[in-house]
Amino acid sequence: MRILLLAAATALLPQAACPATPGDADRVALTRLAADLDAVWDAGDPAAVSALYAVDGSLRMDGRPVVQGRDAVQRYFVETMGRRPAGARHVTHVEHIDMLTPDLALVDTRVSIERDDAQGRRDVLAEFHNQTLSSRQAEGWRFRAVRAQRVANPMPASQPQGAAR
Repeated sequence: MRILLLAAATALLPQAACPATPGDADRVALTRLAADLDAVWDAGDPAAVSALYAVDGSLRMDGRPVVQGRDAVQRYFVETMGRRPAGARHVTHVEHIDMLTPDLALVDTRVSIERDDAQGRRDVLAEFHNQTLSSRQAEGWRFRAVRAQRVANPMPASQPQGAAR
């Protein structure tokens, strides 16, 4: 009997380690977290940006040193938001979500920093691919670890998706 139980447990182990797709409520909540980040970034509110991070959350932008902890994340955004171009917007597209555990998600996003050009079209100033661990906290989903890598040749926002760069 022990051998049978051991064999069954071994057979089920790989399934337990595989990421799952999120349920509707988690997908909506994680997409909302991304939209909330866009809104508070656009408003220029570093305190509200950092409030979307777990207390021990971290951020690493484009290979720079890791910014660790909510207070340090806030200081980072105080500094960087002061240098952003006038009219810049933060636009996040959630591309994929893997539930690693019921309270931990790996979220792949494409983030662009955009503004309107002289003709009223959106111009992409910078584009990043983000891999983010988000964790369910008492106050809802929060960013646990954000790793953002700049995309070398961003696609203009006014260019249709799927078009050649």
